Amino acid sequence: RERDRLRQALLSSVSHDLRTPLTSVMAAAAELHRGVTPQLIDTIETEAARLNRFVGNLLDMARVEAGALRLRLEPTDLTDAVAGAVHDTKRVLEGHAIELDVAPNLPLVRVDPQLLHHCLLNLLDNAGRYADPGTPIVVRAEHRFGLLRLSVIDQGPGLPPGREKEVFETFRRLEGSDRAIGGTGLGLAIVKAFAEAMGMSVEASNREDLTGARFSLCFPVALLVRDTDGADL
Repeated sequence: RERDRLRQALLSSVSHDLRTPLTSVMAAAAELHRGVTPQLIDTIETEAARLNRFVGNLLDMARVEAGALRLRLEPTDLTDAVAGAVHDTKRVLEGHAIELDVAPNLPLVRVDPQLLHHCLLNLLDNAGRYADPGTPIVVRAEHRFGLLRLSVIDQGPGLPPGREKEVFETFRRLEGSDRAIGGTGLGLAIVKAFAEAMGMSVEASNREDLTGARFSLCFPVALLVRDTDGADL
C-alpha cells in the first residue's frame, strides 16, 4: 500500500508541478510573437527555474534512494551559503522581504557545499509557498550552547501540533491542513536526507507566536571547524 501511495503521489506531483509552469512558459512563448517584453522574459525565466528545481528534486531523491550520494565535505561559511541561496531564489520569493539574522563570527562548518545549497533552496522555496503574501521570510543563524542552528522562518498557516515530523516524509502533505496545498512533497524530504547524510539533523516547529513555521538545520559540534574566535575546535 505504501508503494501504491508513493506511485500515486509521484504521478500527482508530476502532473501538477510540470503542467503548471509549462502552461505559463507556453503562454509566454505565444505572446513573444507579438513582441518581447521584460515581463515575458521574467515569466519564462521564473517558470524554467521552477521546472529545473522540480527535476533536480526528482533526481536528488533518486540518488538518495539508490544510496548514490557522494559527499565532498569542506569548511563552509554559512554567511556565504545563505547569501548564495537567497540570490538563487529571489524570483521565487518575489513579493517577500528576506530578513537575514545571521550572527557574526559564526564558526565554519564541515559540510558538502552543494548539498547544503540544495537544502537551503528547498527550505526557502517551501517558505515562499506557504508564507502569506507580502510577509517577510527570516533566515536566522545562531550558535548557542555548542549547537549551531540555521533556520528559515515564515509567516503562514504553521504546522498541525504533534505532526511536525511528518512534513519531512517523502511525498507527504499534511491532509486537513493549509500546508496540504502546492508542492511535490519532495523538497523537505530531500532536506532531511541530505542533512542527515552530512551528520546534521532537521527540526520543524511553529513560531512561538503561532503565526507561521520554522524549519531548522542543526549542526552538531563535530561539524564545527573553528570557534567564534577563529581557533580550531
